[in-house]
Amino acid sequence: MPSHENTPAGHGAVSVAGERAEGALRDVDDARALALLSSRLTPAWYGPAAAAVLIVPALGEAWSEGWGGWGVPLSLLISLAGLAAMIGLAGAARRRAHVTVTVPWPQRLRRAAVPLLLLLAAGIVTYVVCRQCGADRGATKIALCTVLGLGAWVVLAVRNKSIKQQLQAGSRGSDERRA
Repeated sequence: MPSHENTPAGHGAVSVAGERAEGALRDVDDARALALLSSRLTPAWYGPAAAAVLIVPALGEAWSEGWGGWGVPLSLLISLAGLAAMIGLAGAARRRAHVTVTVPWPQRLRRAAVPLLLLLAAGIVTYVVCRQCGADRGATKIALCTVLGLGAWVVLAVRNKSIKQQLQAGSRGSDERRA
Protein backbone atom coordinates (compact mmCIF):
# COMPACT_ATOMS: atom_id res chain seq x y z
CA MET A 1 0.00 0.00 0.00
CA PRO A 2 1.31 3.43 -0.91
CA SER A 3 1.83 6.00 1.81
CA HIS A 4 -0.48 9.05 1.76
CA GLU A 5 1.89 11.36 3.61
CA ASN A 6 3.03 13.20 0.49
CA THR A 7 -0.39 13.35 -1.12
CA PRO A 8 -1.51 16.98 -1.44
CA ALA A 9 -4.65 17.91 0.42
CA GLY A 10 -7.76 18.55 -1.59
CA HIS A 11 -8.58 22.05 -2.76
CA GLY A 12 -11.48 22.26 -0.28
CA ALA A 13 -9.20 21.68 2.71
CA VAL A 14 -6.86 24.48 1.60
CA SER A 15 -9.70 26.96 1.20
CA VAL A 16 -11.12 26.09 4.64
CA ALA A 17 -7.69 26.57 6.21
CA GLY A 18 -7.32 29.88 4.36
CA GLU A 19 -10.72 31.07 5.59
CA ARG A 20 -9.82 30.13 9.14
CA ALA A 21 -6.51 31.97 8.91
CA GLU A 22 -8.24 35.01 7.43
CA GLY A 23 -10.80 34.94 10.25
CA ALA A 24 -8.04 34.67 12.85
CA LEU A 25 -6.22 37.65 11.34
CA ARG A 26 -9.45 39.67 11.37
CA ASP A 27 -9.91 38.79 15.04
CA VAL A 28 -6.36 39.95 15.79
CA ASP A 29 -6.96 43.22 13.92
CA ASP A 30 -10.25 43.71 15.79
CA ALA A 31 -8.56 43.07 19.13
CA ARG A 32 -5.76 45.50 18.26
CA ALA A 33 -8.27 48.19 17.28
CA LEU A 34 -10.28 47.65 20.48
CA ALA A 35 -7.09 47.81 22.58
CA LEU A 36 -6.10 51.07 20.90
CA LEU A 37 -9.55 52.53 21.61
CA SER A 38 -9.41 51.29 25.21
CA SER A 39 -6.04 52.97 25.67
CA ARG A 40 -7.62 56.32 24.73
CA LEU A 41 -10.21 56.12 27.52
CA THR A 42 -9.47 58.37 30.45
CA PRO A 43 -10.60 57.52 33.98
CA ALA A 44 -13.88 59.16 35.04
CA TRP A 45 -12.14 61.17 37.78
CA TYR A 46 -9.72 62.73 35.30
CA GLY A 47 -12.14 65.46 34.14
CA PRO A 48 -12.98 66.79 37.62
CA ALA A 49 -9.31 66.56 38.58
CA ALA A 50 -8.32 68.58 35.50
CA ALA A 51 -10.89 71.21 36.43
CA ALA A 52 -9.62 71.32 40.02
CA VAL A 53 -5.99 71.61 38.90
CA LEU A 54 -6.93 74.68 36.89
CA ILE A 55 -9.38 76.28 39.33
CA VAL A 56 -7.77 75.73 42.76
CA PRO A 57 -4.48 77.54 42.04
CA ALA A 58 -6.39 80.50 40.60
CA LEU A 59 -8.51 80.65 43.74
CA GLY A 60 -5.40 80.36 45.93
CA GLU A 61 -3.61 83.11 44.06
CA ALA A 62 -6.62 85.45 44.20
CA TRP A 63 -7.05 84.73 47.92
CA SER A 64 -3.39 85.40 48.73
CA GLU A 65 -2.97 88.48 46.55
CA GLY A 66 -3.30 90.83 49.50
CA TRP A 67 -0.77 88.87 51.54
CA GLY A 68 2.31 89.53 49.50
CA GLY A 69 4.08 87.97 46.54
CA TRP A 70 4.18 84.37 47.73
CA GLY A 71 0.74 83.53 46.29
CA VAL A 72 1.94 83.24 42.69
CA PRO A 73 4.78 80.74 43.36
CA LEU A 74 2.49 78.78 45.70
CA SER A 75 -0.29 78.56 43.10
CA LEU A 76 2.25 77.51 40.47
CA LEU A 77 3.61 74.83 42.80
CA ILE A 78 0.09 73.58 43.59
CA SER A 79 -0.87 73.36 39.92
CA LEU A 80 2.36 71.56 38.95
CA ALA A 81 1.95 69.09 41.82
CA GLY A 82 -1.68 68.51 40.84
CA LEU A 83 -0.75 68.00 37.21
CA ALA A 84 2.02 65.54 38.12
CA ALA A 85 -0.37 63.64 40.39
CA MET A 86 -3.00 63.47 37.62
CA ILE A 87 -0.52 62.16 35.07
CA GLY A 88 0.82 59.58 37.53
CA LEU A 89 -2.64 58.39 38.54
CA ALA A 90 -3.81 58.16 34.92
CA GLY A 91 -0.74 56.09 34.04
CA ALA A 92 -1.37 53.81 37.01
CA ALA A 93 -5.01 53.40 36.02
CA ARG A 94 -4.00 52.43 32.47
CA ARG A 95 -1.38 49.96 33.71
CA ARG A 96 -3.93 48.43 36.08
CA ALA A 97 -6.29 48.02 33.11
CA HIS A 98 -3.40 46.34 31.21
CA VAL A 99 -3.57 48.92 28.41
CA THR A 100 -0.23 50.53 27.67
CA VAL A 101 -0.52 51.50 24.01
CA THR A 102 1.35 54.73 23.36
CA VAL A 103 0.28 57.15 20.65
CA PRO A 104 2.87 59.48 19.10
CA TRP A 105 2.59 63.19 20.00
CA PRO A 106 1.79 64.39 16.45
CA GLN A 107 -1.17 62.01 16.29
CA ARG A 108 -2.34 63.12 19.75
CA LEU A 109 -2.15 66.77 18.71
CA ARG A 110 -4.09 66.15 15.49
CA ARG A 111 -6.80 64.37 17.46
CA ALA A 112 -6.93 67.15 20.07
CA ALA A 113 -6.81 70.10 17.65
CA VAL A 114 -10.55 70.85 17.57
CA PRO A 115 -11.13 70.55 21.34
CA LEU A 116 -8.05 72.68 22.02
CA LEU A 117 -9.23 75.36 19.62
CA LEU A 118 -12.70 75.32 21.21
CA LEU A 119 -11.17 75.69 24.68
CA LEU A 120 -8.96 78.51 23.45
CA ALA A 121 -11.97 80.31 21.96
CA ALA A 122 -13.95 79.85 25.20
CA GLY A 123 -11.01 81.26 27.16
CA ILE A 124 -10.72 84.29 24.90
CA VAL A 125 -14.47 84.97 25.11
CA THR A 126 -14.37 84.66 28.91
CA TYR A 127 -11.41 87.04 29.15
CA VAL A 128 -13.07 89.62 26.91
CA VAL A 129 -16.38 89.41 28.81
CA CYS A 130 -14.62 89.78 32.17
CA ARG A 131 -12.66 92.80 30.94
CA GLN A 132 -15.78 94.39 29.47
CA CYS A 133 -17.64 93.90 32.77
CA GLY A 134 -14.79 95.54 34.69
CA ALA A 135 -13.68 92.48 36.66
CA ASP A 136 -10.32 92.76 38.40
CA ARG A 137 -7.35 90.54 37.59
CA GLY A 138 -8.13 87.92 40.25
CA ALA A 139 -11.78 87.53 39.26
CA THR A 140 -10.82 87.34 35.59
CA LYS A 141 -8.27 84.64 36.30
CA ILE A 142 -10.74 82.63 38.40
CA ALA A 143 -13.42 82.91 35.69
CA LEU A 144 -10.94 81.98 32.96
CA CYS A 145 -9.57 78.97 34.85
CA THR A 146 -13.09 77.85 35.74
CA VAL A 147 -14.22 77.98 32.10
CA LEU A 148 -11.08 76.16 30.93
CA GLY A 149 -11.30 73.57 33.71
CA LEU A 150 -14.97 72.81 33.13
CA GLY A 151 -14.36 72.84 29.37
CA ALA A 152 -11.57 70.28 29.75
CA TRP A 153 -13.92 68.14 31.85
CA VAL A 154 -16.60 68.31 29.13
CA VAL A 155 -14.07 67.49 26.39
CA LEU A 156 -12.88 64.42 28.30
CA ALA A 157 -16.45 63.26 29.00
CA VAL A 158 -17.49 63.66 25.35
CA ARG A 159 -14.35 61.87 24.16
CA ASN A 160 -14.92 58.98 26.58
CA LYS A 161 -18.55 58.66 25.47
CA SER A 162 -17.50 58.56 21.82
CA ILE A 163 -14.82 55.96 22.52
CA LYS A 164 -17.26 53.78 24.51
CA GLN A 165 -19.74 53.90 21.62
CA GLN A 166 -16.98 52.87 19.20
CA LEU A 167 -15.94 50.04 21.54
CA GLN A 168 -19.53 48.76 21.74
CA ALA A 169 -19.93 48.94 17.96
CA GLY A 170 -16.57 47.21 17.46
CA SER A 171 -17.32 44.40 19.89
CA ARG A 172 -20.78 43.89 18.33
CA GLY A 173 -19.23 43.73 14.86
CA SER A 174 -16.67 41.12 15.86
CA ASP A 175 -19.34 39.07 17.63
CA GLU A 176 -21.54 39.13 14.51
CA ARG A 177 -18.66 37.93 12.31
CA ARG A 178 -18.00 35.01 14.64
CA ALA A 179 -21.64 33.91 14.59
